[in-house]
Amino acid sequence: NFTAVDHVTFRIHRGEIFGFLGSNGCGKTTTMKMLTGLLPATEGQAWLFGREVDANDIETRRRVGYMSQHFSLYRELTVRQNLELHARLFDLPREIIPSRVAEMARRFELEPIMDELPDSLPLGQRQRLSLAVAMIHGPEMLILDEPTSGVDPVARDEFWRILINLSREDKVTIFISTHFMNEAERCDRVSLMHAGRVLVSGAP
Repeated sequence: NFTAVDHVTFRIHRGEIFGFLGSNGCGKTTTMKMLTGLLPATEGQAWLFGREVDANDIETRRRVGYMSQHFSLYRELTVRQNLELHARLFDLPREIIPSRVAEMARRFELEPIMDELPDSLPLGQRQRLSLAVAMIHGPEMLILDEPTSGVDPVARDEFWRILINLSREDKVTIFISTHFMNEAERCDRVSLMHAGRVLVSGAP
């Protein structure tokens, strides 16, 4: 009889940073997984780019980058190999993969650690790598599930500088969940969730 997400409704505008706030277990991750197509909704509809979410709709999924709450990189592959693999998984043309990997390394300040294994890196660098992997195919929307949880304040601030730049300069739409009120204040709009329901959505 448990309802994880109870008649949740909200709209995210193109190019904005939309914050999703709520306690652990309130339904944030479940909502995000439904938007990525990783988890089918048992009721209701979710839409991305004007089309209903369909796990088999590869074209729509290519327009989204997803960074999960838990570290989800290949630990036995180097930073460079993780980026190259995800570029291939998203069917980027082989001839542009080296330049795309180099661009991500520069943009996310990964150049000094390209031959390191993820497990050897501090958490802040691993989070930047996860974000670079989510951006490798040039998505129009990023869905980020508590990406700064456990990261020190300096690394968190740097991570947000990158997000704001992606939103303002590249017009990437960002949907991010967080526990931190100071992060929520950086969003264009926020939605407060409790016990599976959205209580309110609006400017911070």
